Amino acid sequence: MAYRQHVFLPAWRCAQARTQDFSREHKEDQPSPLPSQWHTVIWFHDESTFYANDRRKTRWVSKEETAILQLKGEGISQMVADMVSADYGWLHLHDGKHEAQVFFKAGKNQEGYFTNDDILEQTNKAMDILEKDYPDEDVIC
Repeated sequence: MAYRQHVFLPAWRCAQARTQDFSREHKEDQPSPLPSQWHTVIWFHDESTFYANDRRKTRWVSKEETAILQLKGEGISQMVADMVSADYGWLHLHDGKHEAQVFFKAGKNQEGYFTNDDILEQTNKAMDILEKDYPDEDVIC
């Protein structure tokens, strides 16, 4: 709690002062960064997991329709991990050939689990893209 209050949050407020503000109430009076400051872009790590049997369970049916058997459990999963920013969206090279997106079949009977090593590998790939296509911006990943 002390780290969050006295280290992380003050550093976050300082970084936010150098980012684009997309809120409606600040759209008109957005100050430009000082000439000595570069624009800072914050890139967030986003993970989503989708399951084979993930679907709506309740729906309207006609009287003539018979029940359809449904598989039990969630089924196999597909995880997608990517880097996203409010300024640019999903992270990829401008040439479209490389991206930071990772597809992963999570689970003990699949590819295992997304570990810290996987996140570091993805972050290194993201940093390579950022150095090439966004050289004039400070970034926070």
